[in-house]
Amino acid sequence: MVTFKLPRNAERTRRKILDAAVDEFAARGYAGARVDRIAASAGVNKRMIYHHFGNKLGVFEAALSDQVAGVDITAKLARLWMHEALERGDENILRLAEREQAAATRSGSVQPTGPRRASPHEASFAALARTALEVFPLAFPQIVRVVSGRRAGSVEFQTAWRRLLRDWDHQSGGQATKPRLRIDTGRMAGAARPRPT
Repeated sequence: MVTFKLPRNAERTRRKILDAAVDEFAARGYAGARVDRIAASAGVNKRMIYHHFGNKLGVFEAALSDQVAGVDITAKLARLWMHEALERGDENILRLAEREQAAATRSGSVQPTGPRRASPHEASFAALARTALEVFPLAFPQIVRVVSGRRAGSVEFQTAWRRLLRDWDHQSGGQATKPRLRIDTGRMAGAARPRPT
């Protein structure tokens, strides 16, 4: 009987590890994540993680780097950003120069309303506000529900939120359409009141 050993596909193994690591770190953060769970989820030996990434920090940085390279802001990326902020604050930002360049490009495409062209400072703040609008429902679904009464993942909320973001971006005759958002102040006030114990 002749047996053939299939060659390992290192890139496929690395991708499986990264996908599992993104899920693990997004769900549990750096401190709560376990290399054992990443290995089990990826279907690889734990040694393969150390071979490809060196250590837990290496796989965390690779997972974060993998997600920030994408075009879209996803729930997993928002959660990784939250964990990155908890772990590092604004120190030792991974791929800082590349991320600053992407932010500068975004700032150039987001302009505050008004007849004059915004300064780079104003444009960067407008881009920051636009990014915050994108990230907030992904990072804080519980607050979305408290304030709006809708689940952040619901079709109803997603449709309304996409419309708000589209209105934010829409330029009409040099003036942006102001986004309109209905806030249930009664619900907010009720949510803020302490509940009897």
